[in-house]
Amino acid sequence: MTPHVKPLSYRHRYWFFYLLTGIFVAALPFLFLYASGYRFELGESGLVSTGGLYIAAEKTGAQIFINDELVRETRVFRRAFYAQGFPEGTHKVHVDKPGHHTWVKELPVYSHLVTEAQAFNLPKIPKVKIITPWRTPAGVNVVTASSTLQDKVTFVNQYLLEPRANSATMVANSEFETLLELFTATTTEETSSGLVERMRTTLTSATSTESVATTTKEWSGVMLFEDKGDVYARFVGTPSNMPYYYCAAPFPRYEPKATSTKTASGVVKVAEAMELDDELSLEVQTVDNLEGCDPTIKMDRKGEKVSYFDFFPNSTDLVIMGSESGIYVIEIDDRAWQNRQPLISGKELEVRVYGGAIYVYDGSYIYQIQINQDWL
Repeated sequence: MTPHVKPLSYRHRYWFFYLLTGIFVAALPFLFLYASGYRFELGESGLVSTGGLYIAAEKTGAQIFINDELVRETRVFRRAFYAQGFPEGTHKVHVDKPGHHTWVKELPVYSHLVTEAQAFNLPKIPKVKIITPWRTPAGVNVVTASSTLQDKVTFVNQYLLEPRANSATMVANSEFETLLELFTATTTEETSSGLVERMRTTLTSATSTESVATTTKEWSGVMLFEDKGDVYARFVGTPSNMPYYYCAAPFPRYEPKATSTKTASGVVKVAEAMELDDELSLEVQTVDNLEGCDPTIKMDRKGEKVSYFDFFPNSTDLVIMGSESGIYVIEIDDRAWQNRQPLISGKELEVRVYGGAIYVYDGSYIYQIQINQDWL
């Protein structure tokens, strides 16, 4: 006999429909509170309001920690982390990767808002291409004396160490001669990126002793300028596009405390991790009072004299700065502090950014920093 499934009676369907409708209507307030950032905690806390954190690491193989607990290891297509359900207050975030400098930041979390941050990790030993004044007829760079940076970098191109090289048997390196002009010219214009470097002489008048910035650089709504030895970043673009950190309100320092819970399986869970492609369920934090905001941030030069500054290629959040102890990359974001990581350490080094590349000159050779190999 062929089995036959009878449909539910009209009476049963009627009651099931209203039962499910009632459950949905009853759950709506709880779903709304959850989406708005409220969480229910056992004990005296009861219903508490929470916020979220969105950390972009932009580097594969990096580990993201929140309050010293590992929450994500970045992969090729998932280099950011979004978590919600954090209690209001200050939280510590650090991003680490072997062989790279660690990025650390304390960030405030506010109820019903998402706080964003952009991490960066520079290699401790950068990869460089050495460019020398002379080449062999076959096109190999000739090094006639030891490089001042050979113990601090990894060379990616072939070169010939020949202390007794004869200029009669070598060919002048036109690439070196062209790049050397970057370190002697006073005005440079990069039409490919739209970045114009305007060199101006410090002016004084008989009625005022206020100095005028000697160098001004502007790109994508952000202006870098120098005044009385200090370097500043100012947002001059459309106010609606201004990153929040330009006018972030002060917040208390991070105080370590237990913020994680253990599931039944014993796995530690920090807040509620979300995948990168999930939509942010909370509103991203913005500046509340634009009229009372001065979107100018002073760069931390650690008391050293600045010889050069520019935007890090393809970034308006990072500044490359030449100083007495070396070449550094500094984030403009000054919430809690500014992360400052060395690009190359060494005295009497000159640096230039040109055509989307970074060049360093030690007085003998020019080095092109390899920044397109998963740096950021």
